[in-house]
Amino acid sequence: MTRRLRSLVQWRPTELDSQNGLSDRLAPSPCGARLSDTEAVHLWSAVRRAVVRYGFALAFEELEAPRTGIFDGLRIVIDPRVSLEMRCFLLLHLFGHSVQWVAPSLAASVEPIRSSADRNRFLDALKVYEFEAARFGLQLLHEAGVLTLDAWYSDFVESDWRYVEGYYATGRLPAWSDCVVSGCELIAPAPIPPIVHHRVEVRFAF
Repeated sequence: MTRRLRSLVQWRPTELDSQNGLSDRLAPSPCGARLSDTEAVHLWSAVRRAVVRYGFALAFEELEAPRTGIFDGLRIVIDPRVSLEMRCFLLLHLFGHSVQWVAPSLAASVEPIRSSADRNRFLDALKVYEFEAARFGLQLLHEAGVLTLDAWYSDFVESDWRYVEGYYATGRLPAWSDCVVSGCELIAPAPIPPIVHHRVEVRFAF
């Protein structure tokens, strides 16, 4: 797999670098009612099987900091140093992003984050993009037979958005612990459209 890791979008305040580090994204996440070890193991098993059923390969690889996961339209790679609970969220969310890039019906929906040079317009488009991916992730969670973790997932989605937004607003990765929120409004699942697997430029979560 190519190591040519590129930013999610054209506009960005600075390049991510190792000085930003993985920081406390490696620590067990305190989102909402944190999952027990047993719950996290069962969740991981269910989500992993569901992702593979959609034809995506799954791999583990220690990634260049501060990346925690990458995807290329064919496979999803997760850094094994990430906690199991964070790993579950990353897999769901990167599945959602993978769908966005390989579903023919969604080709136009990713264009605004590729072409906007204005920061405010970009951030508006990025939020739509992030929450659309999250809704596909929740749909996968339900298809995997997990119907009781919508609040956990919704809290994670909002916390993750604050983390991403904080970076694009300041040019520095915020502390994950400063972004964590709970009791958020529940997001709604979105039907997963037909996908056509093909390789896309490597994109990453941080």
